[in-house]
Amino acid sequence: GVGFVSAQRRIFEAGAALLGIAVFVAFWQYKQEPNIIASVHDSVLKPSAASGRDIDRAFAAIDAPALVGLGKAFKEAERETGINALFLAAIAIHESNKGTSNIALVKNNLFGWGAYDASPFESAYSFATREIGIMYVASRLKALYIDTWGLETIDEIGRRYASDSGWGTKVFDWVWRLQNEIYHR
Repeated sequence: GVGFVSAQRRIFEAGAALLGIAVFVAFWQYKQEPNIIASVHDSVLKPSAASGRDIDRAFAAIDAPALVGLGKAFKEAERETGINALFLAAIAIHESNKGTSNIALVKNNLFGWGAYDASPFESAYSFATREIGIMYVASRLKALYIDTWGLETIDEIGRRYASDSGWGTKVFDWVWRLQNEIYHR
């Protein structure tokens, strides 16, 4: 009888251990699921769990109606480049004042791409459509900032992207707001 009871106990303990591991894995996957960018020091190469429709709803929720309809383009840029769609959207929100800046309206440039402080409008790139601008800037961020210069976090990219030392924090605040609208509403 003693052998049988200890064998039963070992089976129970093994089962409990497996259950503990299963619960841990399930919780870890739940925590990982949305691929949250939690700080300016996180990699922008974490794909978002958001859909194009989720991004459009978040644009509406943060009062950026000029950007609604572009969620699909941000998601497509993420698929092509590996750069988080919500990070790309956050740059656009910040740089174009939610899609309402002169450069955004006249040049379809949501990122202030090519805009230098001395002559922002004149130097900014023009794109045929906002979608083309989104894909172009995402591809240049990947080729230059990530692949060539080895910059992978919001903070690192921000120090090269803008003369404003607070750029990374401002863009991260928009990433956080978008994530909050999408994953926690």
